[in-house]
Amino acid sequence: MIIPLSRHLFELIAHDVINWTVPDDFYISVNISPAHLMDDGFIQDIEALRTRLGTITLMLELTERSLIVEPSQVAEKLSTLREKGVLIAIDDFGTGYCSLSYLQQLPVDSLKIDRTFIDTIDTSSDDVPVLDTIITLSQRLGLNVVAEGVSTQHQLRYILSHGVGFVQGFLYARPMGTNDFMSWLGKSAQRQNGLLKGESGSASDLVAE
Repeated sequence: MIIPLSRHLFELIAHDVINWTVPDDFYISVNISPAHLMDDGFIQDIEALRTRLGTITLMLELTERSLIVEPSQVAEKLSTLREKGVLIAIDDFGTGYCSLSYLQQLPVDSLKIDRTFIDTIDTSSDDVPVLDTIITLSQRLGLNVVAEGVSTQHQLRYILSHGVGFVQGFLYARPMGTNDFMSWLGKSAQRQNGLLKGESGSASDLVAE
């Protein structure tokens, strides 16, 4: 059932982006289930979606569980897609079974730190060694680091001070429909342009957009 649902989602995405006006570095990220990843038609499905996205870059988000099932086959499939310009991200990192050393063997571009580690920033009275270790080792592996579930300014200040370049969470926006998203994106671009010109605003606005 999950594979037909994924294909239906791809159809909806391809339909929605037809009239979108987005920045040159814009990308769409989609979650991939382990079942779809191992399906014989997976590469064909992804290539079809990538073609329909036009100039918009496609990123695939996979959980750690997806990577430990037939690892050699997974690596081969991801390498094939990456050669075609598809980006690869590991979602909810830290909640599964994949080690950072294993990531060296995979064609991965980004690592998304699970929100449970981000939450420790607010609950810890001292430091957050596990989060710090994930960030440091990810950076040494040359991976982009994404902080998931950022909901407070305190969390934002902490992760920015530790070199995390991408932020995701309710601090910026909640899930929204296509029309609302286009409106939000336009306003975000205006805020970013204002910051680049030296107008008033916070540094976090510039980083997160």
